Amino acid sequence: MTLVEVQDMRRFIRIFLVIFLLGFSFDAKAISLITDEETEVFIYDILTPIFRAAGLPLNRNYIHIVKDDSLNAFVGDQNHMFIHTGTLLKASNANEIEGVLAHETGHILGGHILRLKIKIQDMQKATLASLVAAAGTAVASGRGDAAIAVVLGTQSSALNAVTVYQMSEERAADETATLLLGQNHKTVRGLKDFMVKIQNANRLQGIEESPYFRTHPITMERIAFFTEKLKTEHDIISEKSLDDRLKRVQAKIFAYLAPLPNVIKRYPLDDNSMFGKLAHAVYFMRQKDIQKALKYADELISAEPNNPYFWEIKAQALFENGKINEAVSAYKHALNLRSNADLFKLNYAEAILATEPSPAIAEPLIPLLEHVAQNKMHPQAYLYLGKVYDILRQSGAADYFAAEYNYAIGQTALAKKQLSKALKQYLRPDIKLRAADLEEKMKNDTRKKSLF
Repeated sequence: MTLVEVQDMRRFIRIFLVIFLLGFSFDAKAISLITDEETEVFIYDILTPIFRAAGLPLNRNYIHIVKDDSLNAFVGDQNHMFIHTGTLLKASNANEIEGVLAHETGHILGGHILRLKIKIQDMQKATLASLVAAAGTAVASGRGDAAIAVVLGTQSSALNAVTVYQMSEERAADETATLLLGQNHKTVRGLKDFMVKIQNANRLQGIEESPYFRTHPITMERIAFFTEKLKTEHDIISEKSLDDRLKRVQAKIFAYLAPLPNVIKRYPLDDNSMFGKLAHAVYFMRQKDIQKALKYADELISAEPNNPYFWEIKAQALFENGKINEAVSAYKHALNLRSNADLFKLNYAEAILATEPSPAIAEPLIPLLEHVAQNKMHPQAYLYLGKVYDILRQSGAADYFAAEYNYAIGQTALAKKQLSKALKQYLRPDIKLRAADLEEKMKNDTRKKSLF
């Protein structure tokens, strides 16, 4: 499990404008994305029948887990799906997650993102200046409410138009969600229960729901809607397998993210369940107690020797405690069990590179990392490819991949220097062509900035 902070200023402003207009809560400093193979596969498996019923394509790499304790999920361009850790951790069962994701799929199916973008373009002249000012205020102060104050103080009438528009879209998404769940013989009870959770969370925070100036229909209205739909359901299939997987995901995420005392409070050391052992393995890994971490990891592997995620936990415990060669072996075992997992490929490559390998050992990593790089979702693949080519003494290729990495993470100035250096050296024809493509992308970025 890894954490990625989105902190580039230009990316922040772009993300802030979109998320603020959509009515989502947002930390003005950064969006934190957690990457975990098991959790992403769990979400993918839930989304697959929902997207199939909607007739939509599903890209495994467009599933994103946001490190945020609130109850939320949202969609973006190109069917990107975002779900908060708070939603995953506070769900009582997998059906609640299904309901939330079916609702968000309703937004995609209804074309709501595109329609909202068009509506925003219609009001762009009236609002753009104040929205940019709002983003700047939030960055300077570190407080999202400061940005909201700027916008509400200057463009409340325009935002009222958007929020009213959003209410109708939320109702439409609820309707679509019930249809998508029904086609898969899934109940809407999870959506109803999730609305109750939101209502209770609002009450605990002292939030009074009002029909005025809101982006979602009143929670009570939605609860009543789903209650009526429940009366017409039939032939609902069992969720037992998905519920078990959710509990595993919850144990892992909680153990990684919660304060250590809270981990043991939720999963006491006398909890010998699979979920308890999962939490204990991660807990002791965080405590740097490798012997106890490995004890629980080995117990998990003994119970399910072909579970790649248990091998991943063991590998991470070994790696973080400096037992690199043993970690390489464990990561290789995990990768053999799940050969299409990009995160496992990256972890395995990182472990190999940490051993200061010979060229003969490093070179086989190239096709592995190239496959990951094709997805454009893991910039580390470029970083590791650069290191491999450096070991192979192909400095031109090493500089090119370093440039790709820094460009991907927003370090454009450094990327330009590295690319310039790469282009002055020998490059294999295929890499030279890719370097030329990167150079053109950078030039286009410069042209767009000058126009803006």
